[in-house]
Amino acid sequence: MSQGARPALQSRSRATRDKLVASLERCLRKKTFENITVAEIAKEAGLAVGTVYRRFENKDAFIPVLFEIYRSRLDELHGEAGGIEVDPSGGLRAVLRQIAEKSWTFMQEQKHIIAAAHLYSRLRPDLIGDEWDDLLEAGAKGYEALVHAFPNEVRRDPEEAGQMMAYHFNTALAERGLYGAHGVAAMMTVSNEDFVRAIADFAYGYLVTEDAK
Repeated sequence: MSQGARPALQSRSRATRDKLVASLERCLRKKTFENITVAEIAKEAGLAVGTVYRRFENKDAFIPVLFEIYRSRLDELHGEAGGIEVDPSGGLRAVLRQIAEKSWTFMQEQKHIIAAAHLYSRLRPDLIGDEWDDLLEAGAKGYEALVHAFPNEVRRDPEEAGQMMAYHFNTALAERGLYGAHGVAAMMTVSNEDFVRAIADFAYGYLVTEDAK
């Protein structure tokens, strides 16, 4: 094989992989990951099943791809600045509401990917490596930076507050956004709009209340 042919083969291989990744995402909009077969991924991509197996040993080999897609969407949400773009002029409470609203919108748009990523971060952590932990740590650091930006309002230790904020937003939004019909949020009667504002306001109350210990 000539050296000149190798880049062309690599390009075709990458194009095939991208087609399979896009196919997986389309399938996830219709079914959960556990109910999708390799044959369905291949059919959706317009490729033979054998082509899939030449690039992915089995369906579990697609699990890291879920995180690849999720991470790319997070990067799009956060942009070059590394965080959700907000207007700080209205103060901390307004910023928290902006973050909650944008995070909720993102979760609704990417629910098919986020739900699968959440589930398999617990079921198959061996296939994820440190990817999920890195995301959680980055989230906590992002909230810690936010706390530092409002020193006149926040009454909490920044590092601890960053961790608590990351947990609060991720858990509350995921509980309703991903599992609302099956979890604790199923009993709630408040609208999504009121729910999102309340999540932000709970966080604000925590941040501006001095630790009594």
